Amino acid sequence: MAEETKSPEVPAAENAPEQAEPTAKTYTEQEYNALKTQLDTANDTIKSYEKMDIDGIKASVEDYKAKWEQSENDRKAFEHRTKVSGFVKSLGLKDDIYEKHVTDLILEKDLKFDGDKLIGGDDVVKQFREKYPDAFKFADTGGFIAPTGNSATGKLSGVEQAFYSMNPNLKS
Repeated sequence: MAEETKSPEVPAAENAPEQAEPTAKTYTEQEYNALKTQLDTANDTIKSYEKMDIDGIKASVEDYKAKWEQSENDRKAFEHRTKVSGFVKSLGLKDDIYEKHVTDLILEKDLKFDGDKLIGGDDVVKQFREKYPDAFKFADTGGFIAPTGNSATGKLSGVEQAFYSMNPNLKS
């Protein structure tokens, strides 16, 4: 006679509820179709990733990053040139040739701004002024007319006012 193998009996916990055996879930046709659609979409997505050129995408990202950095450097250089140009315009040089020359001197020395102050700019202008004193315009008084009489108030006398009213384009 063959011996039966028995599994060891595990004592059941007292008053433990009996566990029901799991039953297979049943799906309606609509639920089944929705799940199948999700599975098909997931499979299509996975297949599309397999077809992607990851190295090409990485190269494209690096190319974009390099172009962005170059663009940012160009923007900063333009901003610096614009500030230098404004500084040079404020010097009151006689013409564009002198302005270009001073601008080139400043850019050549790679001088930087600290806020609105050009660090080292005064030294460049001083050397330029010593070398080319005629490059600068004379200070324009704006057509200011000074009184010539001996008035204690510093105002034009009646005669001077009448004279300048008849000669409005006259500058002293």
